[in-house]
Amino acid sequence: MIKPIFLNLILTSCVFGQRIEQPNPTIYPKNLFQNPLEINNYLAANFGELRTNHFHSGLDIKTQQREGLKVKSIGDGYISRINVSPTGYGNAIYIDHPNGYTSVYGHLREFSPEIQEYVRKQQYKKESFKIELHPNQKDFPVKAGDIIALSGNSGGSGGPHLHFEIRDTKSEEPINPFYFGFDIPDTRKPSMLGIYAYPIDGNVNEKTTRVTIANGSTINAAGTIGFGVKAYDKLNGAENNNGIYQLNVYVDEQPIYTFTANRFSFDEVRAVNSVCDYADIQKNNSWVYQAFVKDGNPLRNFSNLNNNGILNIENGKTYKIKIEVTDYAGNINSQQFTVNGKEYIDVAKVPATNPMYWNKENHFKAENIDLFFPKNTFYEDFDLSYEFRNNKHWVGDYNIPIHSAYTIKLTPNPDMTSEQLAKAVIVREYQKRGIWRKSYETTELKNGKLISDVKDFGVFSVIIDNTKPTITPLNIKTNSQFSKANAIIRFTINDEQSGIKDYKAYIDGKWVLAEYDQKIKRLTINLNKEQISVSDHQLELNVTDEKNNTATYSAPFKKIS
Repeated sequence: MIKPIFLNLILTSCVFGQRIEQPNPTIYPKNLFQNPLEINNYLAANFGELRTNHFHSGLDIKTQQREGLKVKSIGDGYISRINVSPTGYGNAIYIDHPNGYTSVYGHLREFSPEIQEYVRKQQYKKESFKIELHPNQKDFPVKAGDIIALSGNSGGSGGPHLHFEIRDTKSEEPINPFYFGFDIPDTRKPSMLGIYAYPIDGNVNEKTTRVTIANGSTINAAGTIGFGVKAYDKLNGAENNNGIYQLNVYVDEQPIYTFTANRFSFDEVRAVNSVCDYADIQKNNSWVYQAFVKDGNPLRNFSNLNNNGILNIENGKTYKIKIEVTDYAGNINSQQFTVNGKEYIDVAKVPATNPMYWNKENHFKAENIDLFFPKNTFYEDFDLSYEFRNNKHWVGDYNIPIHSAYTIKLTPNPDMTSEQLAKAVIVREYQKRGIWRKSYETTELKNGKLISDVKDFGVFSVIIDNTKPTITPLNIKTNSQFSKANAIIRFTINDEQSGIKDYKAYIDGKWVLAEYDQKIKRLTINLNKEQISVSDHQLELNVTDEKNNTATYSAPFKKIS
């Protein structure tokens, strides 16, 4: 049993095509859990904040720009899951509580001694730094206030902080922790940095592209239009731009759209790309909430929907629009404007060449390429563009968001040898913020085709990856000496193409734990933790990429104290 520590509480006060309104926050217990840290909560990020391909699923609690703060269980329960990863949440602990909720603690520096030893034994058993463990319910029972870890900066963290979540244990859906009393003082209303009108099947001020609207102004519109807002929230005690809690759109004082950051499933979170203006994100790194719902958006965070938030304009009619942004504390900011309805002259549309449907399976085939899109891959119907030029397949528009993976099959060059085919990788090129970038997709050879599952459009081609990963020793060379006070061996490891698949470190022929921080490509071996004796030793490090190219570094060294 982990020793309990009792302290005063330091908390301050889909179904596709079917929209399900979320339960009222009053159903959640407010005084059941205690603070996970011994300091007052100031946030670097809140629940539902907009992130690349996902909504933020918890609270990022500031740790005074340092590591090593005590992290405590917020309530009684047991440790149900432990993760160690060079990415994502890094070192993370999951605690199931008897009331049906699970608390999550991420980016930890290290676990409590008892947990750390358990994890270390499993890592040696599996000879792997990255590991996911599911202890028995009786292995690690905890009480409220038990120290379970020290805060850190592991995984995909951009700086020291504690990532904290509360989930529904049964569904594993993250729930806004503010509902449980983890909200903090907030007297600042959200900021509204821009209001926009989107012609959907029509025009605004005779334009068919997004139009900026000034507060209190009047615009002319025809056909069908939607609205958008660029908005952030700031909480007391921090200057971070956080996500908003709720967005409402009213037409003539009647609600037509509400978005609430309350809870979601991890299957839904990529739909952030449909909630927001995805093309604007890709081109300008600008995050605008689009206050209308596309048919294929699976999120359940919408309510008060009238025609999915899309306004049908009638000629000669005037509409009073109000867009309202609210934070959890109830601070409200709003802007209003007027829409004058004009006659819409329907322009004959060019028939789709390759029509894609959000609610159906879709196939596309051309010379040397075959694409399969499962049902619900897209958020709306559209015409798929395709071109083959410069020996590359130009598939779709990389400014169009995709919800789930589709399969691409490429026929390799018939001149490729079997050795080359084994090293072949599908490469996706795309433009983001005006810069061409590359991603190397996980690729397998099956029935003579190179196959990959991808989640974005782009320009696809095939390369042969014969390049070994790179190993750069930072503080070791032949016959280096290490003392107890200076006992960490450091490397930078990297692979520019298919990516690192595995690495293994050996001392005197025995596997030894090496910790990997992927965000800085840093690999470390702590000789003290691994109980390396005072003596002469031989180190060997092997790093393998996804196409089984392996780099090796070896050197004798000496532990002197």
